[in-house]
Amino acid sequence: MSRMAKALFAGSVLFCGASIWGVHMIQVRERETMFAGVIRDEERLAAKRAQKERQLEFEDQARKRAYLEQVQSVSQALVPPPDVKGEVPKSADGLDFGCKTCER
Repeated sequence: MSRMAKALFAGSVLFCGASIWGVHMIQVRERETMFAGVIRDEERLAAKRAQKERQLEFEDQARKRAYLEQVQSVSQALVPPPDVKGEVPKSADGLDFGCKTCER
């Protein structure tokens, strides 16, 4: 084989190797970017779930407060009562006030 043929062969092998390595690196970066998107989505969904849980807790506390204000007299409320979504319960059944030692 001539020197020119050897140089052309070596150059084509190097070009092929560099191309394969470059494509591999691009795929690795794309995979990392896509995985980062999945992680961001999971964080966003977790934040939405936490917000929904806080909203449900707030609504539950508003119902409890409205029920207790019906049952007990409040002389002067420092904070105006929040709007209650749904009905104000007529009895304490189904309301958990956190008391674990006594019956309702």
